[in-house]
Amino acid sequence: MTNSIKKKLQSITKYIGYSIFSFFFGKIKGIVNSANHELIDVFKTTFDKSSSYKIFKINKGRIYTDTINDTAFIIENKLIEGPSFQLRNVKNSNISNNIVLTKGTPRFKKELKGSVFSLLTGGAGNANYWHWLYDVLPRLKILEDKININEIDYFLFPDLKEKFQIQTLDFLKIPKEKRISSKKFRHIQSDIAFAVDHPYVINNDPSNEIQNIPDWIIQFLRAKFLKKTSKKFPSKFYIDRRDAKSNHSKLRRIINEEELKKFLIKKGYSIIALSDLSFEDQISLFNNASEIIGLHGAGFANLTFCKPQTLVLELKPNNAGFMYSNLAKKLKLNFRDISVAASTYSNDQQGLISIPLISLEEKLN
Repeated sequence: MTNSIKKKLQSITKYIGYSIFSFFFGKIKGIVNSANHELIDVFKTTFDKSSSYKIFKINKGRIYTDTINDTAFIIENKLIEGPSFQLRNVKNSNISNNIVLTKGTPRFKKELKGSVFSLLTGGAGNANYWHWLYDVLPRLKILEDKININEIDYFLFPDLKEKFQIQTLDFLKIPKEKRISSKKFRHIQSDIAFAVDHPYVINNDPSNEIQNIPDWIIQFLRAKFLKKTSKKFPSKFYIDRRDAKSNHSKLRRIINEEELKKFLIKKGYSIIALSDLSFEDQISLFNNASEIIGLHGAGFANLTFCKPQTLVLELKPNNAGFMYSNLAKKLKLNFRDISVAASTYSNDQQGLISIPLISLEEKLN
């Protein structure tokens, strides 16, 4: 069978599937503004002068998600503008691009009694540690400013398969029976659905806004997760990313890493893979640290838990941006970096880099 015939058959199969689901659930027949519907309530909350958020309460509505780019909140078979999002090239595009307007809601609907709070944020929240901490969890703080979260019946998360996801939710005491994953609950009908604005993408410019996280998010994470521990951890360490997905696919890697590790071991640094530690131990490790070295990556989200004046040395491709240096500045850390041109695959924080040991020694002295 030729590829062209396969594609035609796949297209026909999808069309039949969309038609069947449209028959059962109806077509999405237009767009409604969240501020102009009697079954939708919108609350506002503000944490500082530049961080204002909306909280959406939708009565007798539906949620549909493709788990990556599009999430639709639906009422009376109309797409709700405000809580719905449709990510195109990272940014939230015009609501007219949401896939439910052309493909409907092609998944069996699961009916849930009570209330559902959606913490969906796009594909980045599915398995990335940084985006889980900074895109997903702060939504709890936004909601609880107006709503008693203990009265929420279900919390809809991007996914629940990663160890850190389960452990952070245990830490926050969110009951296991209230946690649901968008991978299994892609189409939901509930008595009440809640959603909130993105915690730091205020002006629909995520590539720049991620560089300057609002102070309240940092304070929220430290308040929720920092606690004293009697465990002992190395005070000087290098973050080994042998477990990172971008390492395995060779998207971002230090070519001379083995040489670099030997150099650092002689200098008294421990080599630590963060995935070997529990979430609680990662917090304690960073909070106990005096010196941290590592390649640009999601593990640096743990800088959130460092003490002031901790020395941080970030090794990165020169296209990796300044999100961690800006975070370190807010936390009053002693931040330094070595930024070098990537030898291959230079694209959005990625690339293979080589770190000159002489530069490393200079930064540490």
